[in-house]
Amino acid sequence: MLWRASDALACERPLDVYTEALVATVRAAAALGETTGLTSAASQDADLGAQSAETETGGLSGAEMSAALDHLAFDSVQQIMETFEVEKGIEVMGVMRQVVVVSAGYDSRAFRVPWPRGTAVFELAHPDVHQHSAKVFKELQVKPPRGCSLRRVPSDTLADTTHNGDLEEKLSRQGYSPEVPSVWILQDCADVSQSRWVSLVEEACDLMCASSVIIGHLPSVRIAAGDSESSSDDDLTGKTQLVLNDLATSGVRAKCYAMSALGFCGEIGANQVGIFKGTKVRPSARETEYYAQQVYLVEHEHGDEEGFES
Repeated sequence: MLWRASDALACERPLDVYTEALVATVRAAAALGETTGLTSAASQDADLGAQSAETETGGLSGAEMSAALDHLAFDSVQQIMETFEVEKGIEVMGVMRQVVVVSAGYDSRAFRVPWPRGTAVFELAHPDVHQHSAKVFKELQVKPPRGCSLRRVPSDTLADTTHNGDLEEKLSRQGYSPEVPSVWILQDCADVSQSRWVSLVEEACDLMCASSVIIGHLPSVRIAAGDSESSSDDDLTGKTQLVLNDLATSGVRAKCYAMSALGFCGEIGANQVGIFKGTKVRPSARETEYYAQQVYLVEHEHGDEEGFES
């Protein structure tokens, strides 16, 4: 939170009131030497000062990156509503509106973004971070937009120690449905290890049905392994081929964008290369398993005339 606030100051992008409240409490906790989920680097920097955006970020997403992800996520939710509600002439409220945020924590998207009524925002973060941020928002008496909800999921998904396979159970407990189109936001993941990145993409995409959208911060570990000959910031095709391959393997057709191509021209920093956005083009893992079971039943003459179990 401290670094993100200093980055916002550097690029002259004002913080929203919810993030300002979190920054104030985190700065106070750091000054008192409390942990509350803070990294050691952040706890040593209670005074924001004029820290440069070029300073090592530890893989965090800056203010401009966060703003870009906000716009892309909101547009994606609107597009899903257009496809599954408006074009079909139906109103389904929260059934068709799921947003999953994977970040380092202290996220305020559930409050600052004007989500359509019925949107459920699932925020994944360390349990200690959830406890602290929930306390701050409760004291401020703030709530998500009318008709929307924040579902806190205790999972430090970006950590290498996270056990693969737990994500579906934890999300399901909060009401997430893999059969419903969703929008996933992967933030603060620039410095995740290669193994964690591959596992995260695979697990997240398994929980998305067709037409779901995933957007996020490009991981430096995969960019570094890409084509070094492509040096233009506006052309990330060669640099990010491995990222696109990872997403394609999980059934996502994606494209990468440089921050400058999105209209952000401030000091981006070494870890603010760009963003990826992709659309899931195949069913979720649960749906695929279900269809495979139905095919098996038909092949072994256990199904009805329409091909489903009788």
